[in-house]
Amino acid sequence: MKILIIEDDPNIVDTLNCVLRLVWADIKVISTPQGRKGIELVETQSPDIILLDLGLPDLDGYDVLRQIRLFSSIPVIIITVRAEETALVKAFQLDANDYLIKPFRQMELIARIKACLKKRTLNGEDLTITCGDIHFGASINELFVRSKKIMLTSFEGRLFYHLIQKAGKVVTKNELAEILWGESVPETSDNIKNYICRLRKKIEYDSDLPKIILNHRGIGYTVTPPHSV
Repeated sequence: MKILIIEDDPNIVDTLNCVLRLVWADIKVISTPQGRKGIELVETQSPDIILLDLGLPDLDGYDVLRQIRLFSSIPVIIITVRAEETALVKAFQLDANDYLIKPFRQMELIARIKACLKKRTLNGEDLTITCGDIHFGASINELFVRSKKIMLTSFEGRLFYHLIQKAGKVVTKNELAEILWGESVPETSDNIKNYICRLRKKIEYDSDLPKIILNHRGIGYTVTPPHSV
């Protein structure tokens, strides 16, 4: 089993490491104190479960959870000092699987991890997404367009995954910036434009005359509905 801990308190990480290894001798534990690095590790390491702190130094834990849910339904257990009801409700609205308040009982955490893993196994999840001739596999980096396999970078994959989820609808640049970086500032607009250009070169017949990713000047982008691709 592989577990990812996104937590900036080294003492908590060390404690979790010890407790987890007592229960699962062959467990692989990956940890990072940074939210953005955590998102990257979800994509590259495909952990079985994630323990996520809300108070991270670079990115709010809610934003980390929101971005993870764009491309993965790996179980996420929130571990935090925030005990107020509004914090718990917000976490579940963003599709957290469980919520533990620090300090928590170690064996309770183990029990909750086991429950999440059991539920995921029973559900038999399929993370694929299809839109006409476009097929997105379980990997955020793998895309099929008209049966042709195309490899995407993590950022390209996350960007296109969000667009294809809303096929036929205009997705604003601000929305894309919030999803990808957790904020919308002038610099992010140019970054999004660059990623769109790279995507078009990979998936369009003619990137200068795009038919899949359409631009709405000054607003955002649309992935065309299946019947018009």
